[in-house]
Amino acid sequence: MEEEPKFKRPEIVNDDSLVLYFNQYSYYCQKVLWALHEKDIKFTKYDIDVANDEHFSEWFLELNPRGELPVLQKGLLIVPGSNRILDYLEENFQNTKPLKLPWNTGTNIRNLKNTLDKLPIGVITMGSFLHPRTVVTPKSPFVQPVRYTILERDETVSSRLRGYAKTFPAFGEVLHRKADFHDRKRLVLTNEQYFLELLDILDAVLTDAETELVNLDDDTTWIAGADLSLADISLGCLLYRLYVLGLEDRFWTGGKKPQLEKYFNRILAAENFQHTLPTKTSLLKTIWLNTPSTYKAGIAAFSFSSMIIGSTLLKR
Repeated sequence: MEEEPKFKRPEIVNDDSLVLYFNQYSYYCQKVLWALHEKDIKFTKYDIDVANDEHFSEWFLELNPRGELPVLQKGLLIVPGSNRILDYLEENFQNTKPLKLPWNTGTNIRNLKNTLDKLPIGVITMGSFLHPRTVVTPKSPFVQPVRYTILERDETVSSRLRGYAKTFPAFGEVLHRKADFHDRKRLVLTNEQYFLELLDILDAVLTDAETELVNLDDDTTWIAGADLSLADISLGCLLYRLYVLGLEDRFWTGGKKPQLEKYFNRILAAENFQHTLPTKTSLLKTIWLNTPSTYKAGIAAFSFSSMIIGSTLLKR
């Protein structure tokens, strides 16, 4: 008798529905969520259980053999990856609010957006976990107990991928390549000097963004003009990721980049951006489920509110 699969394909898709498979704490998924809300496109969300490897389940690998998020589905059409999805939305929903850069956008802004889209956000995230002295005040869900759990799971990603390659041989080649890549990335990331150099590169990119923001006519325009664009989505989601990682003090607060700080506060207040944020209840659940048992006894002695530093900025 065959063993029942741990995860089954959700029965939510029909020919007319637009479905986004995502994870609520993913930078790349946040970009797509923001665009969908900004364009006021109706869609169904399916939150993939990344903590339990649902993205490496057979049904999901059939959607994206790389096991990566986000993935957009409309009937038989599958669109993987945030940049491809954003392009698809612009090309196929032309009656909605356009987010592409205006035709007359300057070279500096176009170069900035291209650079933002190429930044290794996953490397920056894991690097901040591996080198905690680089961060000051990490926010939910990346508080210390959760960071510990993520690091622990990251150590076994390669072996799990190779195990899934055996279980699902149709996807074996892709999963083996992914495991090899993770091993190389992990080896590089353990080098703190490399990570510090990466942060210096990131600081140079944000300095370029500060220069562009200084040149804005007023506080009501966005970085590429009067209307919010994909450049704002890329920059805004990056700043939010750095904020929850606890890196904002390194890059823009305390007068380091005042225009960037003002811009970030404006992003946080934007209604459609707020729609991309997890609820406080979801944050608390995530923290509790990802907290090692050795931490939980201590946590129980405190109010949960002490674990969501800065969460007053998040959607209720």
